[in-house]
Parts: sequence; C-alpha cells; structure tokens
Amino acid sequence: MSLGNHFRVFVCVVFMGVLVGYVYNTKKDVTDNEYIDAVKQGYLANFTDVTVRDAFNYAFTEPYWRYYEAKTGQHVVELSGETSHAGEVGHAVLQFVVNEDATEFTLFAMKFNDSVLDMEQRWTLVVTVYETWQMKQLAYQ
Repeated sequence: MSLGNHFRVFVCVVFMGVLVGYVYNTKKDVTDNEYIDAVKQGYLANFTDVTVRDAFNYAFTEPYWRYYEAKTGQHVVELSGETSHAGEVGHAVLQFVVNEDATEFTLFAMKFNDSVLDMEQRWTLVVTVYETWQMKQLAYQ
C-alpha cells in the first residue's frame, strides 16, 4: 500500500470512531433527574397509600425509568417493564407528563404489547398494579 492509501484508511478509521462516539452519546437515556424523581416519589389519584415507584416496582419486572423532553416542550417520564394486563403477560410503557416545576404529573399515555390503551384500559392496568402491591404487602405481613 502506498502512503496515500494508508492516509485514507487512517482518516476513515478516525471518522468512523468519531461517528460511533457521537451516535452512542446522543442515544443515552436520561434515567435520573428531578422529573423522574417527582413521578417516582409521587402518588396517583385514588392511590395515596403508596408511591408510584413502590407500586410499579412490585408489579413490573425490571422497571426502566427514563426522561425526555417532547417536541412540544413537555417533560415526559416514561416507565416500561414486563407486567400482566387482562390475563396476558407483556411489555407495558407508561408516559407521565410532569409540569415545569416538577411538582405535579399526570398519566398521559400507555401501551401494552405495542397497543395503545384507551382510558378505561389504562385504569384497569393501574388498578391491577396497585392490587398487586396490596397483595404482596399482605403476603409479607
């Protein structure tokens, strides 16, 4: 190989390294911030006996929390994990919208096995989560 070919190979390798580093860094999820903490430490309406984190940690297998800012500027906390819903075990994704001050949040959207759940289905899953928490609490007493 000539010196020119070595230089081209070197430039290509450096470019690929920079590209891989850029892609890796831009795809990292935000998994710890004030918005996630607000949801984890908060309570859903009608379920003030236990925090969101405690209830969902009991009902979800390997719950994964992440934050992102939506294109609309909304602060979104997403929780995903394996759980059961309507007699089926599958992957659930819940999205909470948190206000700017990280003091209030609402359950905004939910999917189960890639199907978007309507309002009634969402609350059925949430009730199941909290009932699971209550049953496990009774089992440990």
